[in-house]
Amino acid sequence: MIRIFNLVVLSLFFILLILIFFSVTNARAAPFLICDPQTNVTHYIVTIDGVTTTSPAFDLGDGKVRLSVDLKDSPEGEHTCSIKAANLWDESDPVPFVFTRAGPDVLVNVRIQ
Repeated sequence: MIRIFNLVVLSLFFILLILIFFSVTNARAAPFLICDPQTNVTHYIVTIDGVTTTSPAFDLGDGKVRLSVDLKDSPEGEHTCSIKAANLWDESDPVPFVFTRAGPDVLVNVRIQ
C-alpha cells in the first residue's frame, strides 16, 4: 500500500515538473517583431535604425518558421526597420516597418477615493 502511494506521489511530482518546465519555456518577454509563418527561410536580416543584425528563424515545429526579434531593450522613440528573409541561396526584398516605443504618461490627480 505504501509502495503504491509513493509511486502515485512520484508520478504526480514528475507531471508537475513537466508542466512547470513547459510553462517556463513558453513564457517570453514582449514586445517581439514577428511575421507570418514561412517556409524556406533560415534567418532574417534585420536593420533597426541603421544597425544590421542577423536573427535565426524561430522554428514553429510544423515545418514553418517566423521572425522573432525581442524589442524590449529598444530606447524610447520612433524606430525605422528593414527586414529581409533569407536562406543559403538568396534574400527577399526588404520590407520596411516603423514602430514607436513610448513610455507611460505621468500620473495626474492621484488621490484616495
